[in-house]
Amino acid sequence: MKYSIRSWFVYLGKYLLFTFCSICIAQTDTNLYQLQDFETYLKEEIVSQRAAGIEVLINHKGKNIWHKAFGYNSLKDNRILQKNSIYYIQSMTKPIMSVAIMQLVEQGKLSLEDNAANYYPALANIRVIKDLSTGINGPTVALNKPIKIKQLLTHTSGLSHGLEENLFDQQLFKLMYNDLFDPAEYDALEERVDKLMQVPLVSQPGEQWYYSAAPDILALILQKITGQSINSYLRKNIFDPLSMNDTGYNVDIDQQQRIMQVHFNIADGSIINSPVQVPPTGNTVYGGTHGLFSSTEDFLKFCQMILNKGTLDGERILNEETVELMTKNHIGDFIGPSRGFGLGFGVLYNTENDPSLANTGQLYGGGYFKTYFFIDPIERLIGIIMTQKVPDTDEYIIALNRAIYGTLNF
Repeated sequence: MKYSIRSWFVYLGKYLLFTFCSICIAQTDTNLYQLQDFETYLKEEIVSQRAAGIEVLINHKGKNIWHKAFGYNSLKDNRILQKNSIYYIQSMTKPIMSVAIMQLVEQGKLSLEDNAANYYPALANIRVIKDLSTGINGPTVALNKPIKIKQLLTHTSGLSHGLEENLFDQQLFKLMYNDLFDPAEYDALEERVDKLMQVPLVSQPGEQWYYSAAPDILALILQKITGQSINSYLRKNIFDPLSMNDTGYNVDIDQQQRIMQVHFNIADGSIINSPVQVPPTGNTVYGGTHGLFSSTEDFLKFCQMILNKGTLDGERILNEETVELMTKNHIGDFIGPSRGFGLGFGVLYNTENDPSLANTGQLYGGGYFKTYFFIDPIERLIGIIMTQKVPDTDEYIIALNRAIYGTLNF
């Protein structure tokens, strides 16, 4: 069962940040012994079959202060999960695509205010559903304004992802995906986006925040402007400069041994390997919405680059001003009075009325198979949690993040 993506952002922002706010980073030494309870919790998650395996990496001021893996890579094969395994990171692809788009903005090849239909013409003729309860074939109205590039980045374009619980989203999900978002369903990203274009918008552009598959369109725009395949562009301009050697749409033979298998809970509550796995090679759908494999250490490099305002180990990926723009809230209070969205990231933009009491400017995001990350620019703290499990549950997200961030002292 799919959970509401809006509630996911609310819960992930509220609880990840709430539990993190209990971290005191005033001291020099880290009392790692306080993670004993957290470690016990993770082991219980495995023993009770609520998860097959979990890997956690916590980095403070450029140093990995806690990095452990628990449980199994594959329950079926009794393979132990090792640190720095490889995971299908699903929507953690989105912020990477956002960085690529902002590189084009820096180069003057694209503007945030550009009409997106100038680059993807099908957007000019898309219509808007009048009532989500009527489903994807319900009555529609005409588009009253063009969709901007910025709205594709901030999920305010009116596009959807099929992850909400209303009839419209349920029908969209069934039309576009299987439960694993298997890229093998399509031969090219264009096919997936063509199918998305068969469905109306959920609102007029700029009128509400609605988590969407818009980064897939951004990926096609990137391809059109650069004349490069999406895969090649990301490799040349992001992955290779950051030495993200485990990140890509396909993995080599040696890396395949490190891929954690997708698992799911059956009716009696026990967990088993999914009978269908995301293919590790042969993928030709280079999505901006989802599609990448990565590891904790690789994604840490991406997070460190953002934390360092665009640079890592002498390689500049973005200008400081661009990162500052990306990590601001651009949607007002569409999600709530404290949690917003930047150009690719969830953003805590106002702590005054937020129960989390966390630091303003905290960034976060995650993927459908329970992969999560947060970046705290003030405390220079990064947390990454990786597993591979469906279905998603808010309860599991809340419990996991409370356990992680509520146990640390610095």
